[in-house]
Amino acid sequence: MRILVLHNRYQQAGGEDSAVAEEIAMLKRHEHAVDYLGFDNESIRGVKEKALAAAHAFYSFRSARAVAARIDAFRPDVMHVHNFLATMSPSVFFVARKNHIPIVLTLHNYRLICATALLFRDGHPCEECVTRHSFLPGVRHACYRSSPLGSAVVGGSIALHSILGTWRNRVDRYIALSEFEAAKIAGSRIPSDRIRVKPNFVSSSLEGTGGGGFALFAGRLSPEKGLQTLIEADAENLLPMPVHIAGDGPMRVALQQASSRKESRLHLLGVKPRGELQALMRKATVLVVPSIWHETFGMVCAEAFAAGLPILASSIGGLPEIVEDGVNGHLFPPGDATALAGALGLFEDGSDEMQNMRRAARRKFETHYSEECNYGMQMQIYEELIHRG
Repeated sequence: MRILVLHNRYQQAGGEDSAVAEEIAMLKRHEHAVDYLGFDNESIRGVKEKALAAAHAFYSFRSARAVAARIDAFRPDVMHVHNFLATMSPSVFFVARKNHIPIVLTLHNYRLICATALLFRDGHPCEECVTRHSFLPGVRHACYRSSPLGSAVVGGSIALHSILGTWRNRVDRYIALSEFEAAKIAGSRIPSDRIRVKPNFVSSSLEGTGGGGFALFAGRLSPEKGLQTLIEADAENLLPMPVHIAGDGPMRVALQQASSRKESRLHLLGVKPRGELQALMRKATVLVVPSIWHETFGMVCAEAFAAGLPILASSIGGLPEIVEDGVNGHLFPPGDATALAGALGLFEDGSDEMQNMRRAARRKFETHYSEECNYGMQMQIYEELIHRG
């Protein structure tokens, strides 16, 4: 099969960029012809560049020409798009449709219904634009990068293409990462019968045995990840074990201040390469995912289960689909520092229950988040488009 993959990389690489790279590598390992066309937002820095990007967000003729040339040269059987904002734009869907190429769009976040893509504002989940069927609340709250203009551009572009029928008529299949995400998005602008659920995956890695005596957080250090809950639990001296924090982001300074307290059990590690992060997961007692936004699917969860690492997660978004309470981890109410600390105390290295959880975590990886499982789901999505009448 010939697959053209399009992705607009983020200025700060994250889990979505990693997921795209994993998927491309998987397809190549199964001997498919894969052509990758990447875009990026690195040039969007100054006022002039931002103004041009705003215009291109609605329809980029430059991106349309680039995709048309690639389609002409590669002749793909299917085009798979990931992030399309801001440089790429929805223009690529028009080009593919003109050339009769089936289109698959993976929904890594809630961008089609929310300017921030997170359904999150001012420290809590927000669905005002969804319930009001309008992007104007996002403009009023300056949701996109704290900019009313930027929010109007992003929200206006999505709304305009909804009116034009882009989401209904020019995308053949949508991939949601969880049942929760699929339910949130279905019916808003997307026909529900075009959505398929396929979680992210990771390549298999060595299993760990734990024994490190610490909990691990790994990811972007940003408010929606629930790090304030960890800070509050630490400030009250409630944490029953050290928590090692790997990553970087806007909450780094706040975490540095919190961890500088003499009695603090927080330890900042900075950004770690994947190999070092996997080694940490093999040693850790538990992965902590205290998110307070509607998580679609955390790549870090698949990484943890691959290492046989149980997860302590907040019961929000798609996380309860991943973590089975009392089986491969535990759940706690989002934002509840006392509950987080109490649940963390349930993880005791060396206990029979803990070893059972480690085995269950690895089984969940093998049956849900392994490359073998994911490949079968992805090919089924492609083939139902290629072989349709």
